Amino acid sequence: MKSAFDTKREVPVEQDALTDFGRVSLERLKLAADVILSETDSIPDTLETELVLFRERLERALLLPVKPAQSES
Repeated sequence: MKSAFDTKREVPVEQDALTDFGRVSLERLKLAADVILSETDSIPDTLETELVLFRERLERALLLPVKPAQSES
């Protein structure tokens, strides 16, 4: 499995852990957009439109298949 290095500790981090971290981050961003959009009366229409587009992009990114880690040669 491919590994990346944590620059602070120089400890190898597994690619799966990085993928999981990225996925969790996207899910949190989507949740934040959902929470903001639940209060649509208090936000301007332009911001609401941007948040809807942002949420749709996040949803699409979450639907993409995870690329399998490439073996090192």
